[in-house]
Amino acid sequence: MSSLSPKQAAAIATHVYTARDMVAPDVLQLSADGMGLNGVFDFKTAQLATGTSGAIARKTTGFTYGAEGMGTRQGEVVLAFRGTDILQDWLTDGNCGVQQGPSAWLVHAGFNETFKSFREDLDRYMRGRKPSIIHCVGHSLGGALATLAADHLSQAGVGGVKLYTFGSPRVGVAGFARNLTSKLGVENIHRVYHLADPVSMVPIFPFAHAPDDGPVCQLPWGSSFSFDAHKMANYRQSIGDASWTGLRRVQQTSLERDVQAWLKNANGSVLMLSATSLQMISKAMQYLLGKALGVAAGTVVTVGMTVLDQIAGLLVSGANACKALGDSLHSLIVQIFRFLGRPLPSAANLTVAFLRWVLELLSTTVINLARRAIDVGMRL
Repeated sequence: MSSLSPKQAAAIATHVYTARDMVAPDVLQLSADGMGLNGVFDFKTAQLATGTSGAIARKTTGFTYGAEGMGTRQGEVVLAFRGTDILQDWLTDGNCGVQQGPSAWLVHAGFNETFKSFREDLDRYMRGRKPSIIHCVGHSLGGALATLAADHLSQAGVGGVKLYTFGSPRVGVAGFARNLTSKLGVENIHRVYHLADPVSMVPIFPFAHAPDDGPVCQLPWGSSFSFDAHKMANYRQSIGDASWTGLRRVQQTSLERDVQAWLKNANGSVLMLSATSLQMISKAMQYLLGKALGVAAGTVVTVGMTVLDQIAGLLVSGANACKALGDSLHSLIVQIFRFLGRPLPSAANLTVAFLRWVLELLSTTVINLARRAIDVGMRL
């Protein structure tokens, strides 16, 4: 199965923003021609779908379109999903509960609610079509929706599914990411992100990106967070004419060794609001959660309880049962306060309430960074 080129996928992720105002197919085709997509997909016969987003102020707008392939892409379908570009959508990004997703794994509740709002339209569009390949493409929130669509369609066995995301947030828990990677195949998941893009860092633990292993397309931007790094125009510029092979970077697989070394030696290297520091904090949290599961009863996330409460409870239980885990958790808390630029409270005891407060400080800080990046990034 032939993937879209990085340049084509990035053009489609940009082009789908024209769907927000439910424009006529002729307008879709004209704007697609201007982005170099002429003769690739038939946008004159494209079908648009609306969806709703926002945890409080629900807003209905065009979220996605489907178009059939032309020429060498005949028999294929592209499903493109737009990102977050209106105020009502911001609330979805911060609405961090969990629900069962298309394949029954736990996913971000806000993303899933938005996906479910147009899932029937998606199924209606696919009914009667038997494409050889379905290309699911999206930027920002659109990347999360494309991920859920890929999970939904692969679960239904509708054609071969390929996923392309740019600056996408994390969608589901680690089990969701592993399951999706196994179903689609690492070679069919093209995750593109700038390390300095804060949107790609949310929601934090225990959510994970797909693919869960193998090469990803981490694009250079610098070690500090940048709101401009989320702009789709800058993703297109970073990609240029590169191939997927040229963009991919091999992910480090020795999680335990990397985290232990970082916790031991990070005192002078953790910088306030540094993208690289947050990346290591996320890895350390993933590592410690895995260790805690081995020594403490319970699960990381279930429906009906807050994510942070469950994580704090599990980690404190693990720390009480294993001194080495407790020492590592204390080191991580120190690094979190360095990242936040705050002094560590004196004489703080490791309780569930204290750890939950620390995790909430971290989560709120990163979500606020992501919201500001969304505000800048949607100015295409």
